[in-house]
Amino acid sequence: MKKLILIKVVLSIFFTLYANSTNIRQARAIGIFDENGNGENIQHVRKTKNDYNGTCFTKVSVFGNFYYTTPNVYIGNSKGYLQKEESIFNKNKIKIGTTLLYKHYNVTNGYIKVSIDNKTYDSKVFVK
Repeated sequence: MKKLILIKVVLSIFFTLYANSTNIRQARAIGIFDENGNGENIQHVRKTKNDYNGTCFTKVSVFGNFYYTTPNVYIGNSKGYLQKEESIFNKNKIKIGTTLLYKHYNVTNGYIKVSIDNKTYDSKVFVK
């Protein structure tokens, strides 16, 4: 009887850890937009061309599964709030990632930081 209880406890711990694990290969900020929809692609730049003071939006792509966690996106001290989520599929219609849209309030300037579970994935672009 004790062995059966021990096996159940070990299996429940294993399945709990497996269910909460993440399998993220990449998370990148790919675009920034102002309230009017004017924006730019920020994939291969170090500094934005335009000023994005006030309210703006960032688009982030996450490749892999992040299950029950939500990526955190900051521009300087301004935290991004998730607005929209879209799946990314490959040519065989298998889900390979997610595109997320975040809204930021009171943006002044700073680096865009994308992190999931306290692990930073992207922090290269400086927003004016």
